[in-house]
Amino acid sequence: GTVPMAIRKTLFYLCVPVVLLVVLLLVQGGIAHCRACCKPTHGFQLLDRLLGSAMVVVFVFIPSLVRTTFGLFACVFVDSPTTEPYCAAAVGRYWIFDMDQQCFQGYHARWAFG
Repeated sequence: GTVPMAIRKTLFYLCVPVVLLVVLLLVQGGIAHCRACCKPTHGFQLLDRLLGSAMVVVFVFIPSLVRTTFGLFACVFVDSPTTEPYCAAAVGRYWIFDMDQQCFQGYHARWAFG
């Protein structure tokens, strides 16, 4: 079957920081290589710059990575059984990223527990 939209979004949010980090390191490595052709530099300067840039990217994206990762398990209670003449339309827990999907049922269980 196809991958549900909520899962695709989650995977996208988890992959973006990794892709940005790789692109940033490649760009900085390319710039350092071009500068090395003109003027020789020490290798440890490049390593320090790359590590510094990597740390900044990691610290900027850590909050969103943690929120997205823990969001795989985030569920909310919807409705509660009521007395007559009222009836609850959707009693249960639903996944916060896809309110049509009951928690730990169907594809949510497969993705949350791997």
